[in-house]
Amino acid sequence: MTEALWLKNYEASVPKTLDIPDMNLFSLLTESVQKQPEKLALVYFGHKITYRHLNSLVTRFASGLKSLNVNKGDRVIIALPNIPQFIIAYWAVLQLGAINVLINPLLAERELEFQMRNCGAKVAILFDRIVPRIKKIIYELDLAHIIIAGIESYMPFFLNVALQIKKKFEMERDKTPFFVDTLLFRELLNKGILDQPQQDVKPTDPAVMIYTGGVTGSPKAVVLSHKNLIANTIQARVWITQFQDGEEVIMTVLPLIHSYGMTVCHHLSIYSQSTMILHPRFRVDKILSDLQRYKITIFPGVPTMYTALVNAARQTKINLSSIRVCISGGAPLPQPLKNEFEEITGGRLVEGYGLSEASPITHCNPIFGVNKKGSIGLPWPGTEARIVDLKTGEPLDVGETGEIEVRGPQVMLGYWQMPHETEQVLSREGWLKTGDIARVDKDGYFFIADRKKEIIFFGGENIYPGEVEKVLIEHPSVSEAAVIGIPDKYYGQCVKAFLVLKENHQATPEEIITFCRGKLAKYKTPRFIEFVDFLPKNFLGKVIKRNLAVT
Repeated sequence: MTEALWLKNYEASVPKTLDIPDMNLFSLLTESVQKQPEKLALVYFGHKITYRHLNSLVTRFASGLKSLNVNKGDRVIIALPNIPQFIIAYWAVLQLGAINVLINPLLAERELEFQMRNCGAKVAILFDRIVPRIKKIIYELDLAHIIIAGIESYMPFFLNVALQIKKKFEMERDKTPFFVDTLLFRELLNKGILDQPQQDVKPTDPAVMIYTGGVTGSPKAVVLSHKNLIANTIQARVWITQFQDGEEVIMTVLPLIHSYGMTVCHHLSIYSQSTMILHPRFRVDKILSDLQRYKITIFPGVPTMYTALVNAARQTKINLSSIRVCISGGAPLPQPLKNEFEEITGGRLVEGYGLSEASPITHCNPIFGVNKKGSIGLPWPGTEARIVDLKTGEPLDVGETGEIEVRGPQVMLGYWQMPHETEQVLSREGWLKTGDIARVDKDGYFFIADRKKEIIFFGGENIYPGEVEKVLIEHPSVSEAAVIGIPDKYYGQCVKAFLVLKENHQATPEEIITFCRGKLAKYKTPRFIEFVDFLPKNFLGKVIKRNLAVT
């Protein structure tokens, strides 16, 4: 393909080219504070924080971090759910020119250990609920400081007290001593002063590191620059036609430690002086309540969330008409779900596509333009995309099937301290291999044909079969293991494992599942186990997983 076929199908107000301003990410916050200081930046369980107040909290926390010797280029781990402390810490790290290392607090201990060790951070901001189970890890990693934040802060008084009592009871059962300088989030915040100038940070400097299985499946940290993240934020802003700066209310329940939530909820909201309605987890009753209370206009999510909302709407007369735009990612969007959701809300639900290595969004269906069934949509402004031959890497023609490659200002700097792995997926010309098999039609719409990476999509979480298989093989009775995703009505897919047992060994499915629970995050643990005499393989010895899928 030598022609950008998709440009002719952009909505009229979407620019065909994009100029990325020469600025760093922290400037998004300072500009919004200047434009609308009294506008609500976020709401958390009824607690409201304006842009002016948020800026003062960020500056004070940055001052506190500076007192811990956090400087430009240092990595700071943030392992928190969607709570105000996440947002405060995130922008404070950026103000110092340091790098946010976003880590999922739901991960199992061994996964947390790898990521915390790999990034080389000296300071970690951790969710208090995970600290007791990773004390040994913290000690062995030689962290200089940890900062602990709780979910109850910024909550209403009675809920705050109830959660404090519950937490105190839980912590009294844990008598393990601590050997690392430990601070409460509010202590460091209160030590700070409103006098923390921003560092000299260039657009090409690293801003965020996010761990992913990547195209090759092994865990690695994607390094995203300030320019990468600003570019994807502006792309999102111009793509959502009829967007009204300062007026939008964005449901923020997607985890902000994930690249998807980071861009379409967090960055987009700050950039446009919108209001985030912050939720630490998806509970449909709470979501529905806030949808009505705050008149949510934009709701980025995953198909699982929209399914739950549709099911709830069927049973009640709840009014969801404030919703105008929903961008769905993380898993394929079923057409019947799209149709029913749009009928109930009167808004638009469109499917997008991306990967962490691209900040993450590269494609999306037009918001109010043509949506083609089964399509991930068109490349975003400033983004090039092509289909290449799996063997030769040569560009293919319209209608032919191959691997998607993308190029644009949102494509990562590379993988953290992994030059070889970076070279495998990122060419000198800037083309990023996505690892996904697709085709493009004559109108420039892209269609995923297969998942080269064999990722399992569990309600917006990506599960890499190789990680699960490595744990299964550790069981003393397991000789071989193969993991696939099977359909699940609620989550989209769940994990099923096929196991070959060693000779003269026995095991039960329950035993295998229990074995995995301490080594894998709950959502990665196989739900179904099937014992087989052998795994189907090709002449090279590779398991043919498509044959397993039909057993």
